Amino acid sequence: MKRHLSLRSQSLILIIIMIDDQDNFLGKSLEQFQRFVRQSGPAAAAAYTLLASILLLGGAGYIIDQYFDSSPTGLLIGLGLGLIIGFYELAKSVFKK
Repeated sequence: MKRHLSLRSQSLILIIIMIDDQDNFLGKSLEQFQRFVRQSGPAAAAAYTLLASILLLGGAGYIIDQYFDSSPTGLLIGLGLGLIIGFYELAKSVFKK
């Protein structure tokens, strides 16, 4: 003897399946996002280090220029040191074994 589900029971089962699929999709999306963030962490840290070293040492060079009235010398030295240190840190993180 075959049993047929009522229309209401069928729609209720369909809604439960759809909700379960949506929750599963959201969970998978969040897991994927967390994985991307974990993988991009070292690259982001290296980029921030590069930016910070250029800005801080360039700013220090500018302040030294203002104090000693030796315009662009301190700024150029600060920017040069910032680039060297920043790219060194970037290379360290990129070529890490």
